[in-house]
Amino acid sequence: MASHLPSSRKPKAACRFAARGYCARGSVCAFAHPGPASLASPPTPTSGSPESKAPCRYFAAGHCARGDACYFAHQLAPSPAPGSVVVPVQSAVDSRAQLPCQFFSKGCRNGDRCPFQHTKDKDTEGTDTPVSENEQDAAFDDQHRDTWIRELGGGFAEFEDGAVVAKVSLPSDIAGVRLDGLPLDSTPQTVTALLADMDVVGHFRVMITDSRADVHVDDPMLAKAMYSRLKLHTDPSQIVFTPIPSPMPRGSGLHSVDCRRVHCSWHRSIRTAWLNFGSEKMAQKAQQKFDAGIYKVAGTKVKAKAPTVSENPSNRQVWTVMLEIPGTADKLDIITSIPDFARPRHIELGVPSYTADADTAATIVKSMLLQAGPLEWWELGSSRGKRIKVQARFVEESHAREAALTLNNKLLWFSRTARLTIHLITSSKVKVLARIYDAVGEQLESQRAVWERQFVRFLAYPPQHGYRVLKLEAEDPVLVARSKDSLDRVITGVVASSNGSDIWSASFQRNGDTRCKSLKRVEEEHGIAIVRDRRKSQLRLFGSEERCSRAVVALEQLVKDESGGDNQHVIELDADQFEWACRGGFKTVGARLGDDMVTFDIVSTPKRILVAGSEQDHAIAAALIARRETPSAVSASDTIKTDCSVCWTDAEQPVRTSCGHVYCVDCFIALCHAQSSPTDFCITCVGDSAQCKQVLALAELQELLPSATFEDLLEASFASFISRHPARFRYCPTPDCGQIYRASPSSPDAAATQNTFTCAKCLVCVCTACHGLHPGMTCAEHRDDTSGARAAVARVKQALGIKDCPRCCTAMEKIEGCNHVMCGGCATHICWVCLATFDTGDECYGHMNEEHEGVFFDV
Repeated sequence: MASHLPSSRKPKAACRFAARGYCARGSVCAFAHPGPASLASPPTPTSGSPESKAPCRYFAAGHCARGDACYFAHQLAPSPAPGSVVVPVQSAVDSRAQLPCQFFSKGCRNGDRCPFQHTKDKDTEGTDTPVSENEQDAAFDDQHRDTWIRELGGGFAEFEDGAVVAKVSLPSDIAGVRLDGLPLDSTPQTVTALLADMDVVGHFRVMITDSRADVHVDDPMLAKAMYSRLKLHTDPSQIVFTPIPSPMPRGSGLHSVDCRRVHCSWHRSIRTAWLNFGSEKMAQKAQQKFDAGIYKVAGTKVKAKAPTVSENPSNRQVWTVMLEIPGTADKLDIITSIPDFARPRHIELGVPSYTADADTAATIVKSMLLQAGPLEWWELGSSRGKRIKVQARFVEESHAREAALTLNNKLLWFSRTARLTIHLITSSKVKVLARIYDAVGEQLESQRAVWERQFVRFLAYPPQHGYRVLKLEAEDPVLVARSKDSLDRVITGVVASSNGSDIWSASFQRNGDTRCKSLKRVEEEHGIAIVRDRRKSQLRLFGSEERCSRAVVALEQLVKDESGGDNQHVIELDADQFEWACRGGFKTVGARLGDDMVTFDIVSTPKRILVAGSEQDHAIAAALIARRETPSAVSASDTIKTDCSVCWTDAEQPVRTSCGHVYCVDCFIALCHAQSSPTDFCITCVGDSAQCKQVLALAELQELLPSATFEDLLEASFASFISRHPARFRYCPTPDCGQIYRASPSSPDAAATQNTFTCAKCLVCVCTACHGLHPGMTCAEHRDDTSGARAAVARVKQALGIKDCPRCCTAMEKIEGCNHVMCGGCATHICWVCLATFDTGDECYGHMNEEHEGVFFDV
């Protein structure tokens, strides 16, 4: 059917890009695209035809991103003629193909067209890929079982055979320092020489990539000391030093507290401008448009005062509008946004409050902060507003506290009125599963309103890899601690229990489809999140109290249905059957039916084997247990040894170690508790009259002990390790806190504040050198306070008439003369009567005449 255009519409012009074969708009193009009929005859090659277009070099390399819409020709190399000799031509190698794609692990959108390498590194394979729900559960409640790492005391403890603590790491630890901006020809030797020039010596490992070098140190304290020393000796314009965080286990939910960030602000330079108008109406309109932001000065909204009328020397009335404008603005900045017909007749400018611009003032403030200690980063805020704002983060927490204590409200030397305002910011972070956050979102939103009224800021970062980071921050650490307690109560959840006992089923130990479907159904029906704690055999519920209560009823019924249904069969074991199962019989059943089909429950009484399957599976398992066939992995001679190595009687409910010795279950548990001594913690076998002494592997201990007993054993080992290393680790002094921190070397003669530790749980600030509570004070000052020496010195000063300078605390004594004194330390002019400070002597004399009836008051 032919189509006809309306007579009132002109035909579309032909699209010149479609004629060349690469129109990017396609069917939505405003121009006509010729159909196949119009292209029946081959077109004459033109400058834009494929025959004459230049070849696409990206297509030749195999990664052109435009495809058919490319402006260049996509031509393949012609096939060689039969019998011809092909001379290999070395094509240009894209150097990007040798570099790994940083977006590949997160899903590179370019796919096969990406010029970078799409391969996984063996060390990082799978670390950034999305995780399933089961993997999230494992990371939350059963994480790092293969590496034997536990979250204890606010840190990570790594265990080895015998339940011995091998290493303790804290979130505040650093593994070394990264150097950026090095010459391209740098080598480990040149980096070592550079560090030696900066007084950094010791044992460290240097890894160089292009202009970057990573210097790794085994001892976290040495790494922190090295970083502090480098920040003091480096020029930021040449080499940038950043700390390398200590590797933390993935998915950790530890709270991290940061008290190293400060917020600084000071008033901008301003000046007064007077705008004279010939009529009151024009003056009022100008004042209204300045207030509304229609008229701006140097791009900044300013406030204007109501017009005032006066007479000029010619006896004519003048209406004046007074503005407060930026100190760097001039008359041109004022009249730029005002139309010609509304411009004032005359503009008069006052003297700026100070002449330094924003960048110069920020540089001066930064130098003041650097006097307190090295900075990790510095960021200048927005250029709008009445105050200039910056944020800075110190390397050490003690330096941030000292800066906030000594520099707050300090007069800036480039201005006679501007003072620096600096506040220490306390922030607390915690990482939770994204689905837990979704379940408790309503509770957190209701708490957000409470926190905002207390000037506590709450942030929930976007989800990443199945987790969300929650942050609380404020100037008052007490408010942050209170807010953190309320946040913990929400994100900790509740344990599902009924009639005083926890709701649990052996089928929850596995990650099979039955578990996923049943628990997921309860989650969706009641709008909550459920996390399995397989160590403690508990279900933890996250959501409102009403929803969790309804979910408990559903879970209780679910457990009853599973225990009494056809898919869950229970086989109770007598003493002989339990011994047979411990010697390898359970593995025989698992090998026959599948490891995911059977569960060995050694916590219940009597012991039992649970079979998830059909009646036929249950019958097969029951027959194997009844026959009690000797497993192939256990020899007949081993079955003769049935005496307990502790009580020397027939073992009741026996367990066998890898070295071949048998124990009663209760005797083995008691043995583990007995060997967990604070002096030398190591679980060994006591077989052959205590001559065996084989260190028991962690996997073996976990298999032979109940879950709760095994976790208690690790906690006892951790407590023993901390108590045996008081020079390295200490507990927070708050009662029942349980958080640990890394101790610093004490220096009795130190005159500066030592490193501080802010507890992530109770937010108490502790000195890591003397372990006292004295934020903002040196250890020597704290000792003077506690011993009464400071009070004694104050009494002596008062008796002798000695006073301290209000600014630098230099001791002063006035022997004669008037009440105007000048500090010998900071040259501040001081009124001796009230200790008021001034920048000039004239200001001090004026103050004494007005406030104290003269300069010789009470002399």
